[in-house]
Amino acid sequence: MSDNRKLPKFVSLNKVGYRYKPYLGRVDGKIKWGKSFYLAPADAPMSEVWARYEELQTGPRNTVRWLLSLYADGDRFKRLKDKTQQDYRKAMDAINSMRVGSGYFGDADLSMVSKRTIRSYLDKYPSPIAANRHIAVLKSAWSWAEERHHIPENPCKGVTMNDEKPRDRYVTDDEYQLIIDMAPAELAQYMELAYLLRARLSEVKALHETDVSGTHVTLDRVKGSEGELTVLSDRLRDAVKVSGTDGYIAHRYSEHAFRSAWRRLQVKMDKVGIERFTFHDLKAKGISDHKDNFGGHRSPNMRKVYVRKLQEVEATC
Repeated sequence: MSDNRKLPKFVSLNKVGYRYKPYLGRVDGKIKWGKSFYLAPADAPMSEVWARYEELQTGPRNTVRWLLSLYADGDRFKRLKDKTQQDYRKAMDAINSMRVGSGYFGDADLSMVSKRTIRSYLDKYPSPIAANRHIAVLKSAWSWAEERHHIPENPCKGVTMNDEKPRDRYVTDDEYQLIIDMAPAELAQYMELAYLLRARLSEVKALHETDVSGTHVTLDRVKGSEGELTVLSDRLRDAVKVSGTDGYIAHRYSEHAFRSAWRRLQVKMDKVGIERFTFHDLKAKGISDHKDNFGGHRSPNMRKVYVRKLQEVEATC
C-alpha cells in the first residue's frame, strides 16, 4: 500500500481509493471545503495519484485564492516563523472570504483586481488596521507570484494604506499593581515577565528554564529585534520561577485560553474604572520605565513607538 506521508495536500486514502478534497479557506468564520474528487484506486502507484492531482491543479487558475495558495505552498512562505505563518494564513482566510457582490474575493479573477479594488477592500473591511495587514500579505504574495507566473501587475503597489494612529496608552504603576493583584497567578506571572523583560507574549511563552542562569535571563526576541542577556534582579528572579511544564517558565496557555483569560481580566479593569490596556502595552510600559528604554529595537523610530512617557533629561550646562 502507498505511503500516506507522500500524499499530495488534502488527499486521503480510504477503502475505495484516493480522494482529493480542496480546502477553500474560511467563509463567515467557517472552514469551506470544495467538491471531493476521486483520483485513483487504492492500489494505484503514487505516481498515478500525483499525476491526477496535478491535472486538477490546472483549474481554476488565476484567481486570488489560487495565488494565495501558491504563495502558501512556496519556499519563501515556509521560511517564515511559525507564528508569522499562522498570522498570514488568517489574513489569507479573511481575504478569500471577503464578500464581493454575490461572491467572494478569493474567487475573483486576477485580471479583475485593480487598485480601485484594493482601495475598496481597505475602505470597506470592518477593521481598518486588519485590512492593512491583509493587503500587506496580498501584496507580498502577488509580488512573489509575479516573478514566477504570467499574471497581471501587482495592484497593491502604490495604494495608500489606512491611517494608523500610534498607540500611546501608558499603564501607570498604580494601575499595573491593582490589576496584577486581581489576576490569576499564571496570568500575573506573564504580566511580570512581559514588563520586566520588555517582552512580547510569544517571547514570554517561549521562555525555558535553560534560558535562566544564576545571573541572567537569555531572551530571544522575534520580528528582527535584538535579543539580550537581562541581569537577574530580585523581582525578576521571583518571576522566572518555573510554573509551567516540560521546563517552560510560565503556564502553557493555548492561544484561545490566553485570550479568554485576558478578556476576563479586562472585564475586571472595567469594574474598577481602569481604562482597558492590552497585554502588549506591558512591553511598552517596561520599555518606557527602563533607564535606557531598551527593547531590542534596531530602529530609533520603532523605539519611539514603545516609549510612552516623558523622559527625564539633564538641563543644558
